[in-house]
Amino acid sequence: MSTNEVLILQVVFDVAIAVYILLSRYYESKEKESLLKLVDSLRKLVEKQKQLIEVANIRIGEHQDRITSILDDIRRKNMLLTELLTTIKNKTYEEDLKNKILRLKSEGKSKEEIAKALNMSTGEVELIIKLYEEVQ
Repeated sequence: MSTNEVLILQVVFDVAIAVYILLSRYYESKEKESLLKLVDSLRKLVEKQKQLIEVANIRIGEHQDRITSILDDIRRKNMLLTELLTTIKNKTYEEDLKNKILRLKSEGKSKEEIAKALNMSTGEVELIIKLYEEVQ
């Protein structure tokens, strides 16, 4: 090989290396640019997710407040219902007791016999007879 050929080969080789280096840097910069865009897109996505989570948390709080209010209302209504049922039970018991006393009285039983039969005091029997015998 002649010196000119070696020089030409050397120049071609140097140009090829220079092109390789330039292309490498070009692709590196494009890769970095793509990565930066990807990172920016991910950052925006994370920000959007944060906003959605904040909105969801606010709505969850509102629903929890509503549920608490509903539960309080249910508890109040349950207490009222329990009181009503207790009152009805007591009234029914009192009605039954009153009717038993008046029935036994109409059968000719004495106040003492009625009190003993119903496990009550004679005064209670007397009071119920006075209260309800006049009404009937």
